[in-house]
Amino acid sequence: MEILRIKVYLTGNIITKGRADTAVMLPFTGECDAPLFRGKILPGGVDTQRISPDGSGALSARYTLEGVDDQGVPCHLFIENAAKLTKEGIGVTYPTIRTDSESLRWLETASLRGAIEHFPDHIEIVISSEDRPGVKHIALHRAGLTLRGVLEKHADGPAPLVLMCHGFGGRMDAFPGGWFQEWSDALTAAGFATLRFDFNGHGESDGAFRDMTVFNELEDAAAFLQYAMSLPDVTDIHLLGHSQGGVVAGMLAGYYHDVVKKLVQLVPAASLKTDAQQGTCMGKTYDPQHIPASVQVNPEREVGGLYFRMAQTLPIYEVTGQFKGEALAVLGGMDMVVRPEAIRRYGECMPRCRVVEKATLDHGLGGAEHAEIVQEVVDFLRK
Repeated sequence: MEILRIKVYLTGNIITKGRADTAVMLPFTGECDAPLFRGKILPGGVDTQRISPDGSGALSARYTLEGVDDQGVPCHLFIENAAKLTKEGIGVTYPTIRTDSESLRWLETASLRGAIEHFPDHIEIVISSEDRPGVKHIALHRAGLTLRGVLEKHADGPAPLVLMCHGFGGRMDAFPGGWFQEWSDALTAAGFATLRFDFNGHGESDGAFRDMTVFNELEDAAAFLQYAMSLPDVTDIHLLGHSQGGVVAGMLAGYYHDVVKKLVQLVPAASLKTDAQQGTCMGKTYDPQHIPASVQVNPEREVGGLYFRMAQTLPIYEVTGQFKGEALAVLGGMDMVVRPEAIRRYGECMPRCRVVEKATLDHGLGGAEHAEIVQEVVDFLRK
């Protein structure tokens, strides 16, 4: 989403040819007329570049704009735009913004990207972001992969946070109408912060779905849990997981039993272990004693053999049972994916787990009791 477009007029250039590279200083003026901000660049704006003989290098442009924000309040924007130079020119830039505008304060922590467009008499710097007030996009790195998530918080001040784990083949659904967006909206409206992410090989995160296992999903979830632990305004951390994400959330709660406050498991797919032992996955069968390199479970999904080998011996209940806090496990009466006894067993392995059975709900929690279970989960977490 484009948030700022700044017209820049170069007013000269100062070139110093050194022995190793060339230094260039490009002073400029300019203006911005965008819905978020209207104003002009104050004197002193300059683009500094270091260019190697092969054309590569780096640039850093610093400038301050003076004007009014989207509330009509006078303010300043200080922008620093950093980028690498290649032989082909300037690629994506990564701006940093500081402002004295309360309305635009969210820009200081937003994930920003910049691009430069050239015109006959000027250039335009286009700054965009998927972030918005109360919504921040997160990128974490694990095992050479970039994992992407969204932190959403609309209440002022400290708040409890719910870390949300999607299911097998799912995604964090961070968009209007998304399945997990509905849950996030209900939680943030009740004063919680939510942190959603895509597991490796899913959605916007790196990796191949074929390489996904429950164990490396646990590592993914642990990375985001540790990120949540580092946030200064989080009071408590709760876990919520759906289907396979419910299994991951349960085991993560066991491993971090001293950190996690409450646990919610929405139709947790603990029967994935029994399925692997029997050699079945989403209607496809294989020899569980001679597991193939991969199984094509549908035209879009190929599951690696390591997934099934690990699933056969997963210590699901042994690890989850280390969690002594309050837990809620939801069982759907119309669920054709998970065996009911696999969910009821969570009520046996955790001392404070309540199993809630909803006769009309399917594995996606669709059914007449859908709104009821959403509210029940919210009430459970905030009581």
